[in-house]
Amino acid sequence: MGEYTIQREAARILHTILLPDPRLQIPASVQAAASRTTFSPHARAQPFLPAPVKCTELSAALWGLLATFGNAISGDRWGPTTQDQSVVVNSDTASLFLFSFLLLRVGGKSIGNPDLVRRYSVYDTRQQMTHWRRLVTNVYPTADGRWFHLHGGLDSTPCLRMLGLPTHEVVGDEMEAIERLGDRVKEFDANWLGIEVNEHWRQAGGICLTPEEYAASAQGRAVADDGLYLIEEFPDPKLPPVPWPQVQTSTYRPLEGIKLVDLTRAIAGPTIARLAALFGATVVRVSNMDLPDLGIVLFESNLGKRDAHLDLKTDEGKKALLNLIEDADVVLDGYRPGVLERLGFGPTYVHEVAQRRGKGIVYARENCYGWKGPLKHRSGWQQISDAVTGIAWLFGRMWDAGEPVMPFLPNSDFQTGMVGCIAIMNALDKRAKKGGNHLVSVSLNQLNSFLISLGTQTPEIQQSLRDMWPNLKPRYYDDLHRQMRVLSSSLPKVAPEVLDEKNFMKIKAVLGVPNEDMVFVGPAATYEITKLRYDSGSCMRGTHKAEWPREKEGR
Repeated sequence: MGEYTIQREAARILHTILLPDPRLQIPASVQAAASRTTFSPHARAQPFLPAPVKCTELSAALWGLLATFGNAISGDRWGPTTQDQSVVVNSDTASLFLFSFLLLRVGGKSIGNPDLVRRYSVYDTRQQMTHWRRLVTNVYPTADGRWFHLHGGLDSTPCLRMLGLPTHEVVGDEMEAIERLGDRVKEFDANWLGIEVNEHWRQAGGICLTPEEYAASAQGRAVADDGLYLIEEFPDPKLPPVPWPQVQTSTYRPLEGIKLVDLTRAIAGPTIARLAALFGATVVRVSNMDLPDLGIVLFESNLGKRDAHLDLKTDEGKKALLNLIEDADVVLDGYRPGVLERLGFGPTYVHEVAQRRGKGIVYARENCYGWKGPLKHRSGWQQISDAVTGIAWLFGRMWDAGEPVMPFLPNSDFQTGMVGCIAIMNALDKRAKKGGNHLVSVSLNQLNSFLISLGTQTPEIQQSLRDMWPNLKPRYYDDLHRQMRVLSSSLPKVAPEVLDEKNFMKIKAVLGVPNEDMVFVGPAATYEITKLRYDSGSCMRGTHKAEWPREKEGR
């Protein structure tokens, strides 16, 4: 078999695991196009991200599947121009994609520049970035000898109230906040915290389980047979096949002319929509200027999107959203499970809108726990999924910590974003061939379970990674922010070649300063003919009206 390389493992995952999986319902056209998908031999051959699981290999494989779907659809749409083209996946870029927001530069400034921090901090309307409030989101030991990951989301006030602690507090440094918060959490049992925070306070949190404990849990068993994504078809004689839009193009991207309503925040959901925009879709993100947002990520995740302010609790906001949906191909729901249903825009109603207009809609939804089982209703974040599925314990074992350790990057968020875009392409292809409505469901837990199923890196590779990253040495209390500082400072020394400018793209942004360039991690896939790109740079929230733009020629 030869020496282990990222490229060989990514190809194995793509060709022997993903493509043959009947749960993914991959059409014959995509299976055929896969023979023209390869992995660049010019990227690094050996793992360099300090992870016990195969983050780079799976990222590259998912980019391969995403690009292959795109290739098959482009061939169907553009005929001889693209139907025989090949596509190459660069695993270095696929690695950078997993923490790409950290590498963003706007107006020549890094994401940590005080001017940029000031600009995106306007979205931190609940003052989450103080030590006291930020570090509510962390792993802490409990009274019964377990470990619990509490999550303050975008507003830590409910969690602090639950703990009986001040909602705002000035502390000397991060460790003081960690010690005081940890002392309070340790007064409670893990199971009590899990019920109290999720079922009473309606916040997120989870016990750090081993992979074996999660697999044996009621939730793990409930979703054990689910694939990376679920697609449900709803045939209807009133919903015939929908041909791909007729558009003028110079880029031959597979999703050109497709309209997607983006109702998401944080990372995974926005990444689904951002990738759809990269592959040609017209995306309108619906935001609310009165609610907090993850500004450091939003500066990048709004690439290629229009962003419109709507208050969906008002009649005016609901009417504007309905107007968007009535002309949409895809509605993307990243809200807490059940929220859009209560607002009147769940999948049942959206599919009824499609039935009334005589043209099917793909309703795509993303959550943490999966779409069946006793915990499906709970809110969750990347860290919660990493805690409950066993990822945190695998990282802890790699570093001989004797405790769960959170990953240094939001891997499950970004990879779930890829999975969601793949599933949407699949559903749109089904709509084009068979008609009907479709429901796409993805979750962070299913991504993590799949990642774990691929196995961990060998002891030799894990030791080489520890040797590469001597300054990491993570502990249970090192949240994403603390670890990302080490990642940012050490990566140029560990793998300087992956930061080569060829892995980046440039575009004009609308982020508060006129005529400003943003430089960002480019796509990990390169076609012979099709040109992946964004039609616009990132924009601030509320920049646009809640309406679809007129089609432009020569996209």
